[in-house]
Amino acid sequence: MTTKHSGAMKLWLLNLVGNAALLACVYFWLLMPDAHGWQVGVSAVVAVVVIFFGVWLRAGTFAYFRVGEFRDHATVWRAFRQGLRHMVALAVWAVLMAAMELLLFRLRKFAPQFGVWFWQKSPSFLRFGGPRQVFHAADWLLWFLIWVLVPAVWLPIATTVAAAGFGLKRMTRSLRVLRHPAYWLWFGALMLIGVYVPYRLVWWIPDLSNLSKQAWSMGFRFLLAYVILISAWVALLLVIGTRVEKEDAEPIPISQAPTSAIPGALDSPARS
Repeated sequence: MTTKHSGAMKLWLLNLVGNAALLACVYFWLLMPDAHGWQVGVSAVVAVVVIFFGVWLRAGTFAYFRVGEFRDHATVWRAFRQGLRHMVALAVWAVLMAAMELLLFRLRKFAPQFGVWFWQKSPSFLRFGGPRQVFHAADWLLWFLIWVLVPAVWLPIATTVAAAGFGLKRMTRSLRVLRHPAYWLWFGALMLIGVYVPYRLVWWIPDLSNLSKQAWSMGFRFLLAYVILISAWVALLLVIGTRVEKEDAEPIPISQAPTSAIPGALDSPARS
């Protein structure tokens, strides 16, 4: 296994374990009592800690796949140090994406009215099917924007923000990957694998004879769906990070750290 492959495996394992731990923390946070003031305070502290590590995991992963030096030498810890410097910028960028996604999702409730309005106001040569077909087409368009277009535009910039912070020129250069058909093919294929396949696995209910077998089947299907989701996520970030870096000739400044501060468990011997 080469250094690049070992680094990718480290990031895959870190995301596999880290995201599962974060989900477990969120679950137990929802179960925390809030009858007293000190319980509310503890709950707030736990929420801040979970959010911090959740954003840091994203920032470090984005930075690792965005910077070739990290990928070439499997320097995971340095990538997370780099991401730590730009966590606030990435959080702001994530809030902007969340606001856009929420806006598009709420627009779905106006799709039926849009179907009727479009059918009544548009000229005859633009009409197709009926108001119901127009409504379904508008709804599918919104789902396409939510699941494909917005993430496809947001992720290249997010990798740059996590590695270098806000910089208009560098963020603009990140969008050059959108011009390449190969980017859209990879993005579509990995999104299909990472979203649709786990969805089908989770909702597939095999015809089993007893409750015990059904429980084991559900657990295995959920685990397999989670592994596929994380694998597709890491592969997608690898594709995006390497392609965005090719579009940006200006090198990203790398934070330097003493050798003793870099844990050997996360970085390769060549760099530590």
